[in-house]
Amino acid sequence: MRAGSPVSPVRRQVTTFITVGVIVLAVIAFGAVLASRTVARAEALRDAERVTDRLAHLVVEPLLAGVMADDPRARDELDVAIYNRLSDGSISEVNVWRRDGTIVYADQARIIGTRKTPPAEAVAAIERNTVSAELQDSDEAGVLPGDERFVEVYVPLALADGTRYAFEAYFSSARVDSQAAALVGTLVALAVVPLVVLQLVQLPIALSLARRVRRQEAERVRLLQRALSSSDKERAKIAADLHDGVVQDLAGAGYALAALRTSVAPGRRGVADTVAGAVRSAVDELRHLMVDIYPPDLSGPGLAVAVEGLVRPLRERNVDVLVDVAPLPTLDPETAASIYRVARETLMNVSKHSGASHVQVLLEVLGPEQEAVRLRVCDDGVGIPAAEADRQHDGHFGIRMLSDRLMDLGGRFSVMPGPAGGTVAEAVLPLAIVV
Repeated sequence: MRAGSPVSPVRRQVTTFITVGVIVLAVIAFGAVLASRTVARAEALRDAERVTDRLAHLVVEPLLAGVMADDPRARDELDVAIYNRLSDGSISEVNVWRRDGTIVYADQARIIGTRKTPPAEAVAAIERNTVSAELQDSDEAGVLPGDERFVEVYVPLALADGTRYAFEAYFSSARVDSQAAALVGTLVALAVVPLVVLQLVQLPIALSLARRVRRQEAERVRLLQRALSSSDKERAKIAADLHDGVVQDLAGAGYALAALRTSVAPGRRGVADTVAGAVRSAVDELRHLMVDIYPPDLSGPGLAVAVEGLVRPLRERNVDVLVDVAPLPTLDPETAASIYRVARETLMNVSKHSGASHVQVLLEVLGPEQEAVRLRVCDDGVGIPAAEADRQHDGHFGIRMLSDRLMDLGGRFSVMPGPAGGTVAEAVLPLAIVV
């Protein structure tokens, strides 16, 4: 029995499908988080711009003209409106800048009237009507603490007399971050949840297809085994018929010719010897053919002997053949038979198609713990183009059937161009432990 069975290619492909799906899902989720954070932060800043723009034009701008004209009522009304928004946490600070850097209004009365270098954003708001928002570690007016981050927004203001100002408002970054986090959760859910659902829908379909392929694979293996078994039985029957029929008849004819030689006229004995030699040669040929059709016992050293017998037709055609068979452990009948079949089919193709003058047959055990047995047949014949190496056995039913059989046993069969020309055919099978 075999020490272990190879991993099913179908199971391996399903595992690969699931693994790749999970990896792709994780990559997409990670990318969605990064992209969503960027989009959410930008959207939160745009929301701060919209809030500031409404505050500037609906609350500050209508009252600012009165404040600039020292109208106490307008100032009180504006102070109350700003205080309410500061109290509910909508904003953290407000300032109104003039182009020369003078702060004409602020929620902190002590800085009103002070002059500083105007921020570039304030200048852009006044001169180019630009709205901007960005994260800051400190404010230009120096009122807010420096150990907290804020969102700074500048909005242009224009009074009825044409005077232009820049309205500056600060928002706590915590509020912007919370808005961004909420948007991130929504965007990630929209991006990832459909993919997760798609993966969950595809998984049972993939498993169902895998089960169907496994059933078809099992049926193919069963048919292949039946074909090989039928082939072996038919070969055995043909070999038995040859042995019990034609070979016996020819052997008897040879003995009869030998017995009749003395009764033949001396001048005719040369012809009788020639006929007897031809009969003996035919008997030898038929016996070798029987070995090719149905090999002898392949257990133990029998495999090496059988492989040695396969190269006889090549040597008879004056092809230089080197057979190197390493000491082999006791192989189970299935492995030994598969190696023999591959050797027979490969050497037959070498004899028919390669035109080689030198052939090397190597049979050895691979791995320090004898994990596999390898058959390697090299020739110096016409060779094959590298681009066609993978298709060489497509037109040969015997090679294709044996290649499929080796795959079913966890092995492999390959045909490739030789390093110095010719062709290299290689079969590798995992060793089976006989118990």
